[in-house]
Amino acid sequence: MVYEIALRILQTLEKNGYEAYFVGGCVRDWLLHRTVHDIDICTNAHPGDVMTIFPDHVLTGLKHGTVSVKLEGLFFEVTTYRTEGKYEDYRRPSTVQFVSELRLDLQRRDFTINAMAMDRHRRLHDPFDGQEDLKKKQIRAVGEAVERFQEDALRLLRAVRFAAQLSFDIESKTMAAMKQTAPLLAHIAVERVREEVNKMLASAAPQWGCQLLCEAGLFVSTPLLERLFQHGSQQAWRLSHVQDLVQKWALLFYAAEFTLSEVKQVATHLKMSKRESERLLTLLGWLEKIRPQWDIPKDIEWRTLILDAGLATSQEVNSLLLAIWWQQRQQVDTEALQRAYDSLPVKNAKELAVTGYDLQVALKKHKGEWIGRVLVSLLHQTAFAGLPNTPEALIAAAKNEVARNEY
Repeated sequence: MVYEIALRILQTLEKNGYEAYFVGGCVRDWLLHRTVHDIDICTNAHPGDVMTIFPDHVLTGLKHGTVSVKLEGLFFEVTTYRTEGKYEDYRRPSTVQFVSELRLDLQRRDFTINAMAMDRHRRLHDPFDGQEDLKKKQIRAVGEAVERFQEDALRLLRAVRFAAQLSFDIESKTMAAMKQTAPLLAHIAVERVREEVNKMLASAAPQWGCQLLCEAGLFVSTPLLERLFQHGSQQAWRLSHVQDLVQKWALLFYAAEFTLSEVKQVATHLKMSKRESERLLTLLGWLEKIRPQWDIPKDIEWRTLILDAGLATSQEVNSLLLAIWWQQRQQVDTEALQRAYDSLPVKNAKELAVTGYDLQVALKKHKGEWIGRVLVSLLHQTAFAGLPNTPEALIAAAKNEVARNEY
């Protein structure tokens, strides 16, 4: 359906006297019989011509020749053939020049497998043998590899990401150029670095991506990241057995034996969101307490974890433990967490028959940290020691708790 809609854009451009092709990742993925998520189109029509032909559009990258055409409620990026001037920041060209020849547009692209175009009759235009590289299952830079990475250092990580997603090798000259230009990655915004690494970790072969990162020495300018992937790579095959991205990072940090302080440094450096950082540190904090060994399952006191961390965090820890014990997973009691949860008479402080305010009134004390501590104590007593979950019993126990600990 999406392909047919995009095809109409090519047909319309051709009816108006212009060339038009599908280009880049969509062509690669069609040839590999992979799911296509974005369809990009290139043309010799200038942006102004595209806007005239397709009145329903959005200007998403006009200075680079890109117009997002809206058709049937979907957006398709239509970009004019272009060449690029000198790259001044190892990321973006200082100038672009529109051209009329497809080959000139394709030769500015990063890798041969992304430098192919296909017309509406499915005829392939492949001046740099990208289809042959697909058959060889390799990532190869277009033209001089060193120049491609000097132009845009993010391509270093893109090479690794594509290799991990496709389970491809990196061609020898391209890998040599990556090793030579690896320090240039320090010039790239950490948000873009994080985005590419996240895609690599979420790929079909994250362990291969980690290995390539280490082989190319891409994080030579960031010692903590370099050590993370060097020390974590041995267990990186387990990353495929957790689905959540934060859990993948947690597993990698655990494998690399990072301290929580070092994890904080990396999370800050990569500008992870506050929510992601807090989840990451929470999960690693619990793994530090449990200290599971690789592929040596053991019983977990899930009831305490549920009360102290909550069910959602306990479930995340359970997912991580299954990955850590993956080779002996048949010995893991996968129902233990649910049984523990079902057995608890109270699951959290909200289920207690008193609130923090009730305690404050009954004990005639000012609000303070003592309320949270007392509620935790009442929760454990109710869950494990048979304390009745009634206001009278809980308030009496709270008075004893406060007197005993002099809150």
